[in-house]
Amino acid sequence: MQSAATELSRLGKLAEYQVLDTAPEKEFDEIVQVAASLLGTPMSTVSLIDRDRQWFKARYGVAAAETPREHAFCAHAIQGDNVYVVNDATKNPLFAENPFVTGAPDIRFYAGAPLITPDNFRLGTLCVIDTAPREGGLSPDQEKTLTLLARMVVNAMESRRQTLRAQHQSRMLTKVAEAMVTISQARTMAEVAKPLTEAARGLVVAEAAHFEGFAPPAAFFATRGGAELPSSIPWSQRATALRERASFAPVTGKDLGYTDKGAWFGVLIGLQTEMPRAALQLWRPATSSFTEIETAMLADLARVASGAVERLKS
Repeated sequence: MQSAATELSRLGKLAEYQVLDTAPEKEFDEIVQVAASLLGTPMSTVSLIDRDRQWFKARYGVAAAETPREHAFCAHAIQGDNVYVVNDATKNPLFAENPFVTGAPDIRFYAGAPLITPDNFRLGTLCVIDTAPREGGLSPDQEKTLTLLARMVVNAMESRRQTLRAQHQSRMLTKVAEAMVTISQARTMAEVAKPLTEAARGLVVAEAAHFEGFAPPAAFFATRGGAELPSSIPWSQRATALRERASFAPVTGKDLGYTDKGAWFGVLIGLQTEMPRAALQLWRPATSSFTEIETAMLADLARVASGAVERLKS
């Protein structure tokens, strides 16, 4: 079984693909039809394993759109790299009492090839299912066929994600430009903080965004967007660490030795003077890092905010 931290990261990666609960798409539908035809089974699915459910991006010969994860054969198949085969579910102690074995659709034979992303996350499977057992399982050539088709599914998901990302970045470029104009015209710290955190959070789809202003001896201003950071290290302590770093360059949780199960990003603001004026911090769960493009756009936002803060404090 995977550790809780690994599973959290896997779920975060699945969320990045923005594919759950989407409409059927021809490319995926054709793959399950080909899989069923080549392997001679009445059923085939592209199954994605969510936190508590198994959801089918594509299905052939299967009526349900999703099933509970606890009953999913595919939840076992994602534990390894190779094709997972159950020759006769009625004789397998893991599945003999499974409701999909004892009742409709009367699964007997199952074979699932894990959907492995380029960065080695197993998001689900391409599987074939039969109502009759197969004592001989799959031949090596059949396993290779299922594996190759699973790679086609992953390639389709990657292509889909890149298209969505490009569309998102195009929309966000416009929003970031609008936020920069608003920030540059700000008359108070609040007018800097609100558009900055909103634009930053929208840009990277962060769960939480935080802007902390500090100017000796006691001035403090903070705004949050989204959930509280689920960590024993509070925002203020992170800001202190950023000040000690004394650099405008983006800093991640890894740089500062934090062990949060998620990606953290922070930059200092207002470095034209000896003491920084503020810090922009963002956090999102179960992702390994912020992309280069995201980091660059966040840094651009922070530079404009830095100039605005310096103007307000001068």
